[in-house]
Amino acid sequence: MWRSLVRGTEWRQIVDLASPSFFDVLPGKALRRATGTLSKAWFDRDGFAEARAHRAETLDRADLGVRLGEPEAHGAIDRETRGQRLLALYFHQLYAGGPVLLDLRPERFEAGIEQLRWNPKPLWYRFDEDFLGAMREIYAGFYAGDDARFEAGLDRVDLRCAEGTFLQHFGAEDQRAVAFDVASFTETFHQTFLSCRDGGASLHRDFVPLGLYLATLYVHLEELGGTFDVRAAFDRIASV
Repeated sequence: MWRSLVRGTEWRQIVDLASPSFFDVLPGKALRRATGTLSKAWFDRDGFAEARAHRAETLDRADLGVRLGEPEAHGAIDRETRGQRLLALYFHQLYAGGPVLLDLRPERFEAGIEQLRWNPKPLWYRFDEDFLGAMREIYAGFYAGDDARFEAGLDRVDLRCAEGTFLQHFGAEDQRAVAFDVASFTETFHQTFLSCRDGGASLHRDFVPLGLYLATLYVHLEELGGTFDVRAAFDRIASV
């Protein structure tokens, strides 16, 4: 039902990236709760304003070269710099706390004189803190080469079946030169969620907004082209 609502809209490309098996793995109640929360947030103007204000404050403090709002004047930011800032923004939102603005699509960004200006649509979500804690453990364990920490994070969200996904998506071989390909993203997640489904896993509802967040990231980075240093972006945000 939720997928049919966005068919023919600007979100069709993003939602079409979701694997059908992903919707099979999530319990129906959890899926309805997550999509219902996203739908409600879309129409909550006051809530979105508060979420934007909070994120504007954390971005000002973090000094990532990304600011919310329209640029005062247009400039030029090269491909590599834009991509690295986008990756840092992705990790920043997962670590800085508060509601996460999920819309990282390329058309929502403009280059200012020095800042990349971001004007997302009201697709936002307040992640469960236990879920976020697990995701932080997964990323920290991966980039620190700490297998025990990495696997503990996966176990916290019943995601051991998806271990290969994280290794592939963020550069198992060369974390400093990762190419982002939407088709590969879709196929890898499809196979992963099939494995989870067949193994009897029941995934957390917050994988719905996380999947949308990752999809918008991949669409943007694929459009930019080339490779990006994901480890440097992570290290800039988090203390491993």
